[in-house]
Amino acid sequence: MLEQRGVPTVVMGTFEFETLARLEARNRGIEALPLALVPHPLGGIGEDEVVRKADLALEAVLKGVTRT
Repeated sequence: MLEQRGVPTVVMGTFEFETLARLEARNRGIEALPLALVPHPLGGIGEDEVVRKADLALEAVLKGVTRT
């Protein structure tokens, strides 16, 4: 996995799956894996909604990939 190799990584998902994402990260030994969470759903939405959700996630992604 990239994060375990020292490559900054952020997992994007929805708030609905936050518990599962944190459990999986912990089980894989990367409990501090950054998450960029947005409102559900991600699939089956229009381009405008995709852009809106990407904007919501941008700060978390930038923070996750630039942490030291």
